[in-house]
Amino acid sequence: MLVAGLLLLVDLILLPWHSVDLSPTEQLVADQIGFDPTPAAVQPPARGYGIAAVIFLLVMIVQIAIARLTTLRLPEPPVPWSQIQLSAGVFVLVVLAIKLIRDTGGLGYGAYSGILGGLLVAYGGYLIAQEGATAPS
Repeated sequence: MLVAGLLLLVDLILLPWHSVDLSPTEQLVADQIGFDPTPAAVQPPARGYGIAAVIFLLVMIVQIAIARLTTLRLPEPPVPWSQIQLSAGVFVLVVLAIKLIRDTGGLGYGAYSGILGGLLVAYGGYLIAQEGATAPS
């Protein structure tokens, strides 16, 4: 889950989710006005979905890193952390799917790898929830 989350984070911030083919003249104009023909998930179009996915993903990654890699104990929320991980993983997948559906024109390779990463994160959240359900109390 931690590796998939970190890879998805890189995908959302750095890889192109959309790709626009520009002629050399259009590219010169785009460079002058600051238009990026290969925006990442946290850039327009529908940047809010990408930003929401990044925020929830960061919460998931930080909680797992603190709980599993350090001796620090987080306070217990009203809902078990395993259920929060499951909900956050599904939320990340849903918002990425909505972002993808909202604008399907000119998809870049980052969109495809991002959806795959979202599936892995949601599955990781499911596995964490299963682990929490079978753990002795």
